Amino acid sequence: MATFKFEVQCVIILFLHLRVMKPIDIHPQLSETCYDGVMDMKNVRSWVRQFKEGQMMCENNLKDPQACTSRSEDIIVRVEQTVMEDRRLTMKQIAVNAGISIGSVDTILHDDLKMWKISAKWVPQMLTDEIKASCVAICQAMLSRDKGMNSAFFSSVVTMDETWMPVFNPETKWQSAQWKHTYSLPLKKFRVTASTEKMMVAMFWDSEGVMLTRCVPKSTTVKACLMKTCYD
Repeated sequence: MATFKFEVQCVIILFLHLRVMKPIDIHPQLSETCYDGVMDMKNVRSWVRQFKEGQMMCENNLKDPQACTSRSEDIIVRVEQTVMEDRRLTMKQIAVNAGISIGSVDTILHDDLKMWKISAKWVPQMLTDEIKASCVAICQAMLSRDKGMNSAFFSSVVTMDETWMPVFNPETKWQSAQWKHTYSLPLKKFRVTASTEKMMVAMFWDSEGVMLTRCVPKSTTVKACLMKTCYD
């Protein structure tokens, strides 16, 4: 059984199109004529569309690949400048400003500019430049003093802090773990929660570790004299 070339099938499609036939009617007749190797319905519709636009050539010319303009140097520079002006812009906003698609913006940011959008890290306090400079000066003074005392200064420093702790704090699952044989029965324990009542605990430590732990009496204000009494 003969196989019709692509150009021959295009001529048949053009002939049937000139007879005012629709693609859905052209394809069955093309299949009856060409048998094996017949083009699919998608290609038939494509050729009919081209014939309607005025193209009467039946050559299968491949389209020239278009250059990718969404990732040109100018676009990459434009995206980078947009991000540098406002680092909190969304990809949709960047795409609108640069005049490209969101997918192109994603590719430029990650592949070309090596940029990722991350959230700020939470810190206890936002220190100003003056506070940072003061901390640096204090640390340098302490290092100088430790050097003058032959590294004996830091070992003589005692630090203190207090924290609230439950009166009853149950042991963790890891603390209750025990060694057992493979044939032994599994261990069981009751679910216990920490008590709602809490007490304040004062802790003292130096360079070697925790030196002292004391419970502060209830309804007592933590003052220097109280801490001195605890340490004495």
